[in-house]
Amino acid sequence: MGFQTLFFIFGFFPLVFISQYFFKDIKKRNIGLVIFSLIFYGWANLSHIGVLLLSIAWNYLTGLVMERSEKKKTIVTSGIVVDLLVLMAFKYSHFFFGIQPTSIPIGLSFFTFSEISYLMDVYAKRCPASHDLLNYTLYVSYFGKISMGPIVDYHQMVDACKDRSIQWSNIGKGSILFLKGLVKKVVLADSLALAFHSLQTTSSFFGAWLLTFTYTLQIYFDFSGYSDMAIGLSEMLGFHFEPNFRHPYMASSIQDFWRRWHISLSTWFRDYLYIPLGGNRSHYIRNIGIVWFCTGLWHGANWTFIVWGLYYGSLLLLEHYYLKPVLKNHPLGSHIYTFVLVMIGWVFFFSTDLSQAFHILTLMIPFGHVPWITGMDAFIFHSHWVVYVASIFFMLPFWDHVEHVCIHRYNTWWMVGLYGLSFLLCICMMVGSTYQTFLYAAF
Repeated sequence: MGFQTLFFIFGFFPLVFISQYFFKDIKKRNIGLVIFSLIFYGWANLSHIGVLLLSIAWNYLTGLVMERSEKKKTIVTSGIVVDLLVLMAFKYSHFFFGIQPTSIPIGLSFFTFSEISYLMDVYAKRCPASHDLLNYTLYVSYFGKISMGPIVDYHQMVDACKDRSIQWSNIGKGSILFLKGLVKKVVLADSLALAFHSLQTTSSFFGAWLLTFTYTLQIYFDFSGYSDMAIGLSEMLGFHFEPNFRHPYMASSIQDFWRRWHISLSTWFRDYLYIPLGGNRSHYIRNIGIVWFCTGLWHGANWTFIVWGLYYGSLLLLEHYYLKPVLKNHPLGSHIYTFVLVMIGWVFFFSTDLSQAFHILTLMIPFGHVPWITGMDAFIFHSHWVVYVASIFFMLPFWDHVEHVCIHRYNTWWMVGLYGLSFLLCICMMVGSTYQTFLYAAF
């Protein structure tokens, strides 16, 4: 069940909201939300609920035992090892051992990282161990973040599990954010997906760059659209999550890009792997290598993702030791440099194997007998140019400025009407188009 489906918008979420709005007792609210979350999670495969509940039970008990024991380091290590073994058994067994699992539980990487952060926070005394199984179950299983994040730390969500209110101001704010995400996904990302699939067999210089540029836009609107929807519906229910994207393609360096893209994942690796390894205080090169190898591997059991992670690790080292002053002195050049390198990185991300990735990269170099453009490439660009223009406009902060000025200087009713028309457009496209799953559902 996806956020962008008609059943979710007109069936599932209204039932969730009504139950949360009319239940005044926080325990009843949490019970209802856990039940709905388990239904959401098990919608595609009921057997996955068992894996989720066993993981919840293991980490909940590990936290309690750790709190009362003097051997905290041994307990937290064993707890994390078991979590990682479960993750490896489902997601990486084929890559490392050639064993193909029957199916991978949805959101396994996301809720595993949430639980590891919980154990490490209890160990570091950033938060006490949870003594309320219901609240802990809600933290892990909450449908607004379990399938594709954002990765929220326990101490950031526990207060809302204990007491939260549903206010009309938050409902309005959350509704607008959810609708923005829906437009990003249905109108932009899904339209770009059609162009991307049509360009898969390109053999020209222009086609290879257009293929990569299309995916660069598609994955941004797809994942940031999901994140906006997740944060928006959570806001309506009384949970307040931080933004997961901040115009990443406006970044002026690779380091800046990763401060803007999938912020919850970048923050997780910084807080729970990079800093415990020593951060930039010692063995900086080693720490960067480990973190970005793990970042690539987290995204998938494929050499393309590992190379993608090491590619970013190498760029960060290059910036740290050589390029930082150059980028600082050339603002426009730094933006172009960052965007082009990010585009090249996406080639490894969307390719099925390294041979395909290097084939596309070869086409992107204007040497040899590579044709500059084909008729099919020109046709695809001509038939989708409106989507490209709209995507460029909305990936930059222009719309944020327009919205800010209009809300604070003029009557807001026309904005309400515009968002209403946007919602109707999305519904029409959802009814008449092919269903497109979220790209990050695979991770």
